[in-house]
Amino acid sequence: MIAKILFMPIGLLLGTVLAKRVGETTFIDGWERTRGSEPPGATTELASWPEVIAAAAIKGSIIAVTTATFTRAGATGFRYITGFWPGEQKREPAARLQARGD
Repeated sequence: MIAKILFMPIGLLLGTVLAKRVGETTFIDGWERTRGSEPPGATTELASWPEVIAAAAIKGSIIAVTTATFTRAGATGFRYITGFWPGEQKREPAARLQARGD
């Protein structure tokens, strides 16, 4: 419990602030290199629906992966330094599967 509380500011800094910045920069750089223009936003008038949806999906995926990577690396470093894992030790079965008895 204490490990979770102590890890909160580290996880917030790594998983939210730093990872989001790295993920967005990676996405924008990649989009500009491959498409030759800035990525479209939802209100970019001359962008097609598929292009806007693809940009949003790619951006979300990149940010999710960088967030998971940075948070996991931070948790691993936290355990290395303190000896305590700041999260759950194992995954619990899905609640709907427990209700069925599977």
